[in-house]
Amino acid sequence: MSLNKGVAKRDIDPLFHMLAIGAYEGRQLFTRENVARVLCLDGRDDVQGSSSQDRAGTALLTERSSPFPPATVYVSSLGNVFMNEIAHDLAHDLSCSGIRVSIENETSALPSRAALSIVVAPHEFFWLGRGTTWMRDDVLPNMFVYNTEQLHTPWFAKALLPILAAKGVLDMSPQVARLLREAGMRSMHFEPSSSLRTRWLEEADADHPLFRALPRDARRIEIDVDEWDNRPIDVSFFGTESSSRESFFAGNAERLAKWSSFIYYRRHSRGPIKNSLNDRALTRIAGHVAGYSKISLNIHRDEFPFFEWHRIVRQCMASGSVVVSDPCLPHPQLKPGEHYFEEEPRQIPNLIDWLLRDTEGQREARRVRDNASEHLKRNGDRRLQVSELLKRLSE
Repeated sequence: MSLNKGVAKRDIDPLFHMLAIGAYEGRQLFTRENVARVLCLDGRDDVQGSSSQDRAGTALLTERSSPFPPATVYVSSLGNVFMNEIAHDLAHDLSCSGIRVSIENETSALPSRAALSIVVAPHEFFWLGRGTTWMRDDVLPNMFVYNTEQLHTPWFAKALLPILAAKGVLDMSPQVARLLREAGMRSMHFEPSSSLRTRWLEEADADHPLFRALPRDARRIEIDVDEWDNRPIDVSFFGTESSSRESFFAGNAERLAKWSSFIYYRRHSRGPIKNSLNDRALTRIAGHVAGYSKISLNIHRDEFPFFEWHRIVRQCMASGSVVVSDPCLPHPQLKPGEHYFEEEPRQIPNLIDWLLRDTEGQREARRVRDNASEHLKRNGDRRLQVSELLKRLSE
């Protein structure tokens, strides 16, 4: 009521207005103080890695994978290219566990009740194009949704109604997954598998202006993920503008200019990176640049420091780059000082100087990078978490 005072003046139930109108319009649904309060969760996840659990997970996978029907992962054809990548990663994990998986979009036929259906990015799928016709009482309760959005954003508001109506929820954030479970919902934190990548680009990407702007030594298509000391780019960043990022880059422009830097700072006016447009090459170029960067920056969009898996893990760690971030919410497996570095924004330039110029700092950079690489190599065996996912999907 305090966020939308006009609702209080009307003869309408505030909760109904929030779900039927406010969420659809992408209004702010929660005060920032309440968001900050609920995010004081510890970030631990239900799934912890150990050899005994690996064996239990393998048995569970063997037990449960056979009765599963073919699965369909749905993702909007009109949405952000990142969501398309996540959908393919999820489908890959399921297929590696012996399930036949297809990827469809909002133009496909509606699924049957018996089908195993997972919708990636419900804030896009159910609101763009023909996806609006899927918002039905005989469809949503039979589907799982995979939420990728942060709690305080207008995109989470758009996802809220499908989240509440769905059969169950997978969530990119351990904090949001735990919050939904505590509210009585079937929810699980799940991140798709990610592995070290030696190549990101397609042949046509060599003609992209950003690729042609790279240093000559960074134009080799194949990446040596084990090599770090001789990478031609000191610091790189790919992301969309925000007031927090504006303050960071403007305040540190002089320091950044002293390093070999590659900064792609996308203005809001350009819109999201769509899978259907030519600029979808940007996500591949971002991974390629990380593969030739000693340090990849992660600067949060605002004051809520969600662990940004797509940039930190899928893009930067997977390319063998050292991640430097402002402080993140806790992650169940990846720890600051062990798998990445985190520091207050005003101190990040000093940290970068230490990692690049100081002998001890360089040694620490290699240690942390090696830890991250080892995590990704182990992460290639997804039996435990995927078996837990199958368990949740079959309940």
